[in-house]
Amino acid sequence: MMPVGTTLSRWTMSYFGAALSYLLLAECLLAAGVWTPSHDVAEPGALAIVHAVTLGWLLLLMIGSLLQFAPVLTGSDRPASRFDLIIFTGMLTGPALLMLGFHLISLGSPAAGLIMTAASVTLSLSIAASSVSLSALLWRGRRVHAASPIVLVGIGCLLVTIAFGALFALTVSGLVEAPALIAYGIDAVGFHASFGLGGWMTFAAIGVSYKLLPMFLLSSDMRKAQLIRRWGTLAVALLSAAAIGTALAPDLARAAFLSAAVLFALVVAFYLFEIYATYRARRRPALELNTLGSLPAFAMLGLSVVLLAASLFLHAETRSVSAITYLFVFGWLSGFGLAQLLKIVPFLTWIEAFGPLLGRRPTPKLSSLVNGRRARTWLGLFYLAVVAAAIALYLGSDAGFRMAAAVQTASTLALVIELVLARMLANVGPQIKTAPFHKPALFVAAKNHRGNANGSVP
Repeated sequence: MMPVGTTLSRWTMSYFGAALSYLLLAECLLAAGVWTPSHDVAEPGALAIVHAVTLGWLLLLMIGSLLQFAPVLTGSDRPASRFDLIIFTGMLTGPALLMLGFHLISLGSPAAGLIMTAASVTLSLSIAASSVSLSALLWRGRRVHAASPIVLVGIGCLLVTIAFGALFALTVSGLVEAPALIAYGIDAVGFHASFGLGGWMTFAAIGVSYKLLPMFLLSSDMRKAQLIRRWGTLAVALLSAAAIGTALAPDLARAAFLSAAVLFALVVAFYLFEIYATYRARRRPALELNTLGSLPAFAMLGLSVVLLAASLFLHAETRSVSAITYLFVFGWLSGFGLAQLLKIVPFLTWIEAFGPLLGRRPTPKLSSLVNGRRARTWLGLFYLAVVAAAIALYLGSDAGFRMAAAVQTASTLALVIELVLARMLANVGPQIKTAPFHKPALFVAAKNHRGNANGSVP
């Protein structure tokens, strides 16, 4: 489990709370019909929802996770900084400013340029500061665990994604009117999405899961981290070459882009094979909620990557690519994130509340902090709604898509409630919560609180 004495990240729960809020906001907008399959995916409303998901939900979720688990990967604590709250505030407000900017663009407001610039600066500075802090820690501990370099590759992709995003913000808002830059921005949308969804989010998720899944399954460490890192780095290099060459040699750039897609698919295949072997070799006989709930996410990762690679070679229409991307973003990234939160939030809560009492008095089982039966039902409903929404998107059914989005929103809200109940220890009997006892705050961990969960969590 976590090394003895590992400091609990003070702000991880704050990141999780903000991330879940953005996810619910995006889903509510989809259920309300702000964007439907009959609308263009490049409309301001669609772009606002996309960035609420990618920057508001997935970015905050992953940064919050890394603040806690990068020290676990490296075996050393990340020093607290007086800028942590400022960085979090920037990451919290940046997506909101961006969504406001897209709304103002749809209204034709002259204030759109100012708001988009403010969003771009806020996000760029916050993400750069967080990336530098995490990268320094991961680089120092790159030999402690083989997954650290994979996360570093992901962070590199994040910085490229943000650079593309800043360019798009300036051109979309009308502040930059250079025809060459505008033309390049239009051609580079695919690279922006590829670096963000494939490079940053997927490689970061793979890197963190290389430590978390064997830890939670009581299995041996996965062995192909070096191979995944090398092939993943090559895929990112080819993608970078394609992004640079698209304005100079479009045919060569497309060949490099397709080669990167094939390599990425192979990386995913190796990763899924390792996941399968890890599940088979586990010493924990019964699958817990988070590991069982991650299986559909892994299935959707494999399916969506294969379909996406095929769609690139076959020049599939936008509707098909949108449906596959929806399956990738909500089925793989969001489903995996929600499933792991059902373990991580109770896990960190148990350490903070009961870790100091271990050996001094009876403590509850970790599994008792969350109602597994209810959470399993909501998570299953979430996956079904995602698949239904992707099918409706492919078929171009606005009504079907909105119905599926509404079910997805309701199931997400139910999962959020389960996480809040777990954090508040609502499922634990009052006799367990008697003095001496520290009840965790909802969104922050106790300052300088240290956990001792080296295999001791019941």
